[in-house]
Amino acid sequence: MDLLVLEADRPPTDVRVAVRTASQHDNWRNALFLAVDWLLMALAATIHVWYGGVLLYVVIVILIGSRMRALANLLHEAAHHKLFASRRVNVLAGRVLCAWPIFISFDNYVRGHRLHHKNLWRNDDDPDVALYRLTGTETGSSDRLSYPAFLLRHVVAVVIPVMPMRRLYDRGRWRYALVGAAVWGVVLAGSWWWWPPLAVGLALYWLVPWLTAYQTISYWAELGEHGGLRNAGWVWGSRNWRGNLVSRWAVGSHSDDLYHLLHHWFPAVPHHRLRNLDRLCRETWPRYAAEARCTGFFHAGDEGTSVLRDIWRGGRGAPPEGVPPGVAAGS
Repeated sequence: MDLLVLEADRPPTDVRVAVRTASQHDNWRNALFLAVDWLLMALAATIHVWYGGVLLYVVIVILIGSRMRALANLLHEAAHHKLFASRRVNVLAGRVLCAWPIFISFDNYVRGHRLHHKNLWRNDDDPDVALYRLTGTETGSSDRLSYPAFLLRHVVAVVIPVMPMRRLYDRGRWRYALVGAAVWGVVLAGSWWWWPPLAVGLALYWLVPWLTAYQTISYWAELGEHGGLRNAGWVWGSRNWRGNLVSRWAVGSHSDDLYHLLHHWFPAVPHHRLRNLDRLCRETWPRYAAEARCTGFFHAGDEGTSVLRDIWRGGRGAPPEGVPPGVAAGS
C-alpha cells in the first residue's frame, strides 16, 4: 500500500487482518471454475448441434462469449499468480487454458497488467488508458453527450470489428496478430481437410462468439472497471458494482469486474473471496462504503446508479478533498 495514502482513506485493522487471511491460494478452486467454464461452452455447442435453430444459436453465442470473458477473468487471476498456488501450474494453465484460446499473449498480458496497476490514472504508461481515450471515457461525458446518445454510442453501436483488431494488435505487436491469424487459418484448413464438420464447429462455436458476444461483453466490462474515473486518481479510480443475476454472471464473471475497486486495493486476494471481503469493507470502512454507488450495470433500480450512467457522469467527478489525482492506493 502506498505511503502517500491519506490516513482517513486507509482500511481499518479488521480489514487488513481479513486481507492477510483471504490472500491464501490453493490448487483446486480455480481448477473447478476452469472445468465448469469449459464444460458449459462444450455443452452449449452440443445442444445447438442437437436442436439447431437461429434463435437458439444466438443464445448459445452469448453464453459461449460470456464464458470466454470468464476465461479472461481467470487469466487476470493467473497474471497475479493466484490462479493456482503452484507458480508453474499457474503459468501453464493461464497460458494454455485461458490466454491462447481467446487469442491473448500471456506474457504480454502480464507485462501490460503490471504496468496498469502501477500507473493507473497516473500517466500514459498504463496501457489500459488507450481504451478510455479511444472511446472518450477517460472522464465523464455528460457535458458533451446526452445520456441516450451515450447509450447509443456505447451499447447499441459497439463496432464489433474494432475490438478484435485491438486485441490481436496486442499493444502494438502486429507480428503476434499475424501469427495468430496464420495459426487459425492452418487449423481451419486442416480441420476442413480432415473432417469438415470440425472446421464448421470451430467457426460457429468459437470464432463467431469471439468476434461478437465476447468482444461486446469485454467492452462493457472493461469500460465499467475504470471508465469516467480519471479525476478520481489512483486511489478511488476503479469501480465496484452490483446487479441482477444475469448481469453479474454474464458481464461480471468470477467477481473480478464486480469488485474491481477492491481488487486494486488488495490485488493478492483471489476472486472467490472478494464478495465476503467487500461486505466486511462496507461495514467497517466508511470511505470505501461511500463508493458503493453502482447498484446495477445497465439499470440501477430504485437506489444508486448504473455503471453506464456513472461512466457518463464521471463517477463523483473529483477525488475526496485533499487527495491529489496521482495518489495511489496499492499495486
